[in-house]
Amino acid sequence: MNAFQNAEPQPCACVRPHAPTGFAHDRADFVLRVFVFLPLVLLTLLFGGARPWIWQAVSGLVFLGIGTWSLRHELIAPQGEMRRLQAAALALLCVPLLQVAPLPAWLQAFLSPVRAQWSAGLREFGGIATTALSYDPLSTSMHLTWWAFLIAFASILYLSLQSGGRSHPAWLLHGLFLLAGFEALYGVLQALLPSLGVLWDVDAATGLAYQGYARGTFINRNHFAAFLGLLWPVLLAYLLILKSPRKMERILGTRERAQVLVQKKAFGVFCLGLVVLALVFSQSRGGILAALLSSTLLFAFAGFRRKRMAMVLAACWVIMLCYGTVIGFDGIAGRFSQIGQGAAGRFDLWKDGWTAVLDHPLTGTGLGTYPTVSRAYQNALDPGQRAKHAHNDYLEAAVEIGLPAAGILTLCIWGLWWRQAILLWRGRESMDQDRLALAAGTLAALGGYLLHAWTEFNNAIPANHLTAVMVAVLHFHIAGTDDAAFRETPRNSAT
Repeated sequence: MNAFQNAEPQPCACVRPHAPTGFAHDRADFVLRVFVFLPLVLLTLLFGGARPWIWQAVSGLVFLGIGTWSLRHELIAPQGEMRRLQAAALALLCVPLLQVAPLPAWLQAFLSPVRAQWSAGLREFGGIATTALSYDPLSTSMHLTWWAFLIAFASILYLSLQSGGRSHPAWLLHGLFLLAGFEALYGVLQALLPSLGVLWDVDAATGLAYQGYARGTFINRNHFAAFLGLLWPVLLAYLLILKSPRKMERILGTRERAQVLVQKKAFGVFCLGLVVLALVFSQSRGGILAALLSSTLLFAFAGFRRKRMAMVLAACWVIMLCYGTVIGFDGIAGRFSQIGQGAAGRFDLWKDGWTAVLDHPLTGTGLGTYPTVSRAYQNALDPGQRAKHAHNDYLEAAVEIGLPAAGILTLCIWGLWWRQAILLWRGRESMDQDRLALAAGTLAALGGYLLHAWTEFNNAIPANHLTAVMVAVLHFHIAGTDDAAFRETPRNSAT
């Protein structure tokens, strides 16, 4: 006893060292969240990143920030399914690397005979010719860095989500609500005020062609609709599971907390109604049909019997109809009456794109080279016009990276979606309802986006491409990747 009584009190070793560690951990989490939001916000607000200098500058800035941050912090590699997905994505980078590598002339002639003929013709006339498979090695190299950036972004986002455990990331969902709300409000104003353009006018011809359509900060209304289509099912699911923050329990009583929650949900329903309204008044036929599919999938997975979902959706549609009546639905009805005419133009473009595929079946023309190569194959439009994209993401991928790589990529993406859909369907009865709603919302959003990709080139818009990757990572975080992840027994829930 005397030994214990005479001993001098020592500082608590379990408290002091952990205080700065906890602070440093919170600061590291904050920096990771900045790396997540910075490219998403910048690309979205700056014309969806549709100009090369925009996405190149943003991706370079974020790469520089991640590199500087990694000098002081250890980047933990993802585990399990995400690690395998990351490895598959890195393996995909070998395709553009092969396309920009200088090859022997005989090997180029074997892999891509048409490309070899072009190279021989340039050498004969004294032009600059390379033995690379890509028709534009510089463009392919830049798009290779974009793919690498998407992989880095997905890894950073997954680490940031994992630091918060299995709970839904409120910080991310709140930010998406603000971003989608701003875009929707801007789009509605453009429908009300036809003279209102997109930030500063970058293309007078495009501005006149899309005058009066809701398109937010995007140049093309179809890409604007695809962006909102990716977000509104996720935001709807979050709205359904929204609860009062725990920090309010010490400040407000039960009744006051309930009132605050009702006010938040009412504001959320209003914002979501504006998002749906802006999507409809983009007059994007593919975007609207994809949104209808997403709502159907959300109902199917989250449950038709959920009264809250039906009430929230009904409120959103009421808001959309009330405001839409003021703006007028005549133009939208007219757009859908021209579906046959629009489809004919798409088919002609697809025929031209398929001709390019048949000329370069194995290795493609080079990642990011479709705008250049299409000049030699385009017959669908007048000589004075030119489509820079195939209006089909899957076909454009086949043109640029070849049939084998594009086929494997397409099968893997759709295969993963169907696998997650089957797992979610099997586990919907035993899964926690909050996780079920968010998992269903993210899966429904991705389903609509993948369907829309058959008639549009949304992956060519960096903001949409990045948002799709973000929603996919969020789904894997919330839902898990195996049957065990979908089950939460009462004992596990209590624990």
